[in-house]
Formats: sequence, structure tokens, C-alpha cells
Amino acid sequence: MGEPLSQSMPPRAEVEAALARIQEWPGLARSPQLARFLNYIVTARLNGNETAIKAYAIAVDVFGRPQSFDPQSDPIVRVQARRLRAVLEEYYAAEGASERVRFYLPVGRYIPEFRVPADEATTPAGESAAMGAGASAVPAPPGERSWLARLDDIVLVVVLVFVALGIAIVMTQVLAPRQVRVTVPTPPAVSVSEFTSMTAGGAPNPGVAGLAVELVTDLGLFPFIDAVYLQRNGQTAHAADFELSGISRVEGPQMQITASLKRSGSDTAVWSMTQKIAAADFPTSIDALSRAFADQLGALDGPLHSEALQWLATHVDLAGNETEYLCGLLFTRYRGSGRPDDEERARGCVNGLLRRLPDSPFALAMSSTLLLDVTRRTQPPSARDPEPIAQAERQVEEALTLAPTSSLVWREYAFFLEQVGRVGEAEAAFTSALQLNPANVDAYAGYARLLSLRGKSEKGERMAGDALRRAMAPPYWYHEAPAVNALRDGNYAEALIQAEALAAGDAELASAIAVTAARRLGSEDALNRSIAQLLEVTRFRRFGILPVLRQRLGDPELRGEIGNALAAAGVEQAALNGPY
Repeated sequence: MGEPLSQSMPPRAEVEAALARIQEWPGLARSPQLARFLNYIVTARLNGNETAIKAYAIAVDVFGRPQSFDPQSDPIVRVQARRLRAVLEEYYAAEGASERVRFYLPVGRYIPEFRVPADEATTPAGESAAMGAGASAVPAPPGERSWLARLDDIVLVVVLVFVALGIAIVMTQVLAPRQVRVTVPTPPAVSVSEFTSMTAGGAPNPGVAGLAVELVTDLGLFPFIDAVYLQRNGQTAHAADFELSGISRVEGPQMQITASLKRSGSDTAVWSMTQKIAAADFPTSIDALSRAFADQLGALDGPLHSEALQWLATHVDLAGNETEYLCGLLFTRYRGSGRPDDEERARGCVNGLLRRLPDSPFALAMSSTLLLDVTRRTQPPSARDPEPIAQAERQVEEALTLAPTSSLVWREYAFFLEQVGRVGEAEAAFTSALQLNPANVDAYAGYARLLSLRGKSEKGERMAGDALRRAMAPPYWYHEAPAVNALRDGNYAEALIQAEALAAGDAELASAIAVTAARRLGSEDALNRSIAQLLEVTRFRRFGILPVLRQRLGDPELRGEIGNALAAAGVEQAALNGPY
């Protein structure tokens, strides 16, 4: 075993001299980033700024990360810390074996320790000068000090501790950034009243009146919506943000049912939707009608949430005001657009929410998805760092433990399982999400995508088409399954249309499908445009086109068709199989 080490703080001059020597060592000098890392944390420790030695500060100040850096999604500091520990061990095992002052970086922390052999530990300079003028250079034996003197020492230590704690608390309050509490939007409440029957002679239609009850049930399945039933005959109005009602009219054999939404206290409709069916089919169509209206109203990008979305557009900084509702809206916006700025806002909201509510199942589930998205985007398809994947799994499984009957959490768990290749479990998780809430259209579309990307699936094709029809404003990724299915079925014109819609947020699959479809159609303009987009996709350039497609597309036959089409279109083999 090595000689025992002391962790007492050596004199500053000795620490700085030791730092200068290791900085000149070729093993560290050839890695400027590690040299800056070590210099940064040692200097901060010498200056008494231990509280400033955080992953965020290191990432921004040393490694040039932007102010939006998120330590949970970007492992740069953890990775470089592991490298620095290895370099230090190498140095002290060879060239630095005779160093009296040694730097040590504990696992899980970034505050360095300065260690010296225990038998060489020195008393800090000036310590004797701090003693009283009349103090003896040789301390008296413990037995010669009175118990009162020892009691005085204890009291003094206790007083100093409380004074230090008080100063720390005051400084924390003074220096901490002020979080301004503002009035934030809350989940909407909507009262649903009976629909009015406009049949000949004014005779009421009991079935139309029952549509309101079905709507209350269906709207209640959506997160963040409080729906109540309101009878027209004398019942006092329920305190709600919105009022939903409607009418039905019969014209010959056809029946038209219109639902209308307005703000409480206003006569102006903010949304309306009309469904037409055969009058004879109405009694058996109430469930389908209710689901059609609810799909439009209940979506997080639907009319019930429009004012909250407008509020978010004008309140960019949510520091201290994060709620599950607001984070859910931002997360849904990112899920629908795939834009980096939407991702940054969603991540900031979720991280802030977790700091205040670490046991929020919604926040944990959303955080898991955001973390996994970054991992998929930044790491090689065949050699991903297992640490963030394990962290994402811990978060989503904890969310399931906290909310085992949440369709939203099961949906995010299914997305996690799909991305890590546990396809059978993902299918079961999507099924659970839909059993808990059939109105979860994202889960429906996700299930369709899972089935379609694995191979030919009639169920997947049907569900993919249904999801597009049910969504008020389908997110870009709803077009993944229709694009793949159209290409597989030889419907190249439709594949090109779906690929163009998919390109809004997924340039990888969109460009590969578009090149294949355009070549099959013989469309030179579309082919040139698609190849130009394909060759600029970041992950294709970093890892190769086919390695990325193998990660994304589980159908080997279709992957082969796409690969052959890309090669025939002039894409070089080097670009197909590796970085370019």
C-alpha cells in the first residue's frame, strides 16, 4: 500500500508550483482542455470558491458550452472528469511520483483535493502568529487545563459555528437569483350543456341530449381538462372557463351535428366543428361523434389551451413558475415541431419543475424522453453511452411507480422502449396507454409507427391513417408510418408527399424516403432536391447513412431497397457506410 496522505491544505505557493509542473508534463500538455479543466478547479479551490465548482460552470467556462447547457443531457463534464482522473493517476505513477503536493478529483465531485504525505503535512504559515501575544510556545498538557477553560473553548466553537451558518443563510438569500412569482395559466375547466335539437316541429331528440354526457366522459380522459355536465333546465351555471354546447339539424336523410365552444360570459364562438351522418345511423354513432369532437377539443394544441399557449409565447422565462400544465404544453410543442428552440424551452421547464417537484411523474416521464432524444441525436448508433440511457430508464420507471394508471406516462415509457430496441415491450406499453385512455392520439400514432417501421402491417397502416385524421394539427412524426407504408406499397407519389410533411422535423427518414420515391417516379427535380437534403443531414455526415437507418428502420427489406436506390442515385459507398 502507498504511504498515508494528509488532506490538510498545503501553502498556496506549493500548490501553484505543483500545478505549474503538471501543466508542463507532456501527458497533460497535449490535452489543452484537460489542462484548462485542472487549472480552473484548482484556482477556484485556492480562491475559496468551492461553491462555484459546478458542472454547469465548468461546461460554460472551460468547454465553451452555451448558457443553455443542461448537465443532465450533455455528459461533457462527466466524461472529461473521468479522463482527468486517469491522467492524474498516470502522472503520479511515473513522472510525478516525487511530488509532495498531489491533486485528487473524487468520483462524483469536481472540487479537487490537495494531498501531501501525512508525515510531511505542515502547519499553515502564520498560524503561530495568530496566537495571543502571551501564549506559550509549548502547550500545556491536557490535564493541566481547567474544565472551565475547556468549556470556554467549546462555547466559542459553538458560537462561531452559528455565526457562520447565519452568514451563509444571509448570503444565500442575498446572492440567489430572485424568482418572480407571476399569475400563470391553469388547466381549463369546461361545462358541457345539452345539444339543441332543430328537428321539424321542435320535437327534442333524446339521443342528441345524451351526446353532452358522452362528451364530458371523453374530455375527462385528456390531461389538464376539467369537464362537467350542465343541464339547461334551471341549473345554475358551473364556474368554468369555457362553455360547450351544440345543435343538430336534419335535412332529408342527413343529420348535421355542430359543436360550439365559447368563453364563459361571452356570446362569441372561439371554435366550432360540424359532423354529418345519415340520420338513421345517429343512434349508433354517438360514441364516434363524441370522440371526433373530443379529439379536436382535448388536444394540447387545441382551442381549450390556446390562451395558455399565447401566454407562453410572451413569457419566455418561467424560472420559479414551472407547472405540470405549462411544461406539458411546451413538451407537446417540441414533440410536434422537433425544433431545437422548442426542445430547449421544454427541457428548461421540466428541469425547473423537477427541482421544485422531484416526485412529479409527468416531469420525470418528459425528462426521460428529452434525455433520450439528446442521446440518440449526439451519439453513434452502435456505441451509445449507457449512462444517460440508464438515467432515462430510471426516470421513466420511477414515473410509472408514482403514476401506474397514467396513460401519458405509459406512452413515454413505450417511446423509451422503442428507442432502445425493446420492441415487444414497447408494443405492450402502447397497448396499456391506449387501454387507460383511448383518446391518447399520440400513443395511437406511436403504436402505428412502431408496427409500420418493423415491416408490412395492415394494422399499422390503418392506425397511421386514423391518427392523421384524428389529429387537429398532426405533428411531423405522424407522417413517418404513412411515408414508410406508401414506399413499401409502391405508392411513390404518396410517399413523396408524406416525406415532405415529415421533413419538417425528421430530415433523416424524410430525405431517404424522398430520394427513393423520387427515383422510382423519375422526378429529376425532386431527386436533386432530396439528395441535397440527404447529404446535409448531421447524423448521416457523422455516422454514415445506412448505420443511422439501421437504428431507425426495423424493416431490413425496406432498408435494402432504400440503400440500393441511394447507391443508384449516385450516393457514394463511403457516405452510405460511414462518416463523410
